[in-house]
Amino acid sequence: MRPMKRGEKKRERCPDSALLHPILAGALAMGLLPAGANCGSSGGRGGGDNSASCTPGDQDGVNGGYYTELVSVSDTGFAVGGVDSGSTESNISVQNLGIITLTLTNTGTKPHDLVVQCIPTGLPAACMNPTSCFGNPDDAGSSTPNAVTLIPSLQPGASQTVVVRAPLAEGVYNFISDVPGDATTFDSDGGVSGQLTGDFVLM
Repeated sequence: MRPMKRGEKKRERCPDSALLHPILAGALAMGLLPAGANCGSSGGRGGGDNSASCTPGDQDGVNGGYYTELVSVSDTGFAVGGVDSGSTESNISVQNLGIITLTLTNTGTKPHDLVVQCIPTGLPAACMNPTSCFGNPDDAGSSTPNAVTLIPSLQPGASQTVVVRAPLAEGVYNFISDVPGDATTFDSDGGVSGQLTGDFVLM
């Protein structure tokens, strides 16, 4: 290491991604953080950091955790709490970056799936992360733009369980069944039309 000259400022080194906290490393791997986030920029003779933060805010300062969610879907709606719970609640509240074990059971008379809409991150354009989406555990694909299919179409009486990590960006992620005939869609303004809908609320 060479000695510093008089008047020279010490430059901070960007950490090796292998040394990052596991959550930050995961966010980096998922593309939610650019490789140079939080590292100094040499965008001028004086150095300093001229880049905007590319990390979504966290309102409660808490993230992670493990969640088990039982969801049923009928021909008229989603319900959280299991098949025989009597619940009519369609919202799932979890922390951002939480690990969710999600079981969907089709109690209806025709096929249904579970598709989650991506949301805007609100980050500056320079961050290259305009939207935040749930990961796709089985690469199920989605016929709906700007959305991810967490559980593909299930026949009546069938169940499927997936394990998925919630995104880093907090917010309300609408989910629907978009099987042909369900008449449920995401609107271009971010709203939802139709009956077969619910929300992942990330805190």
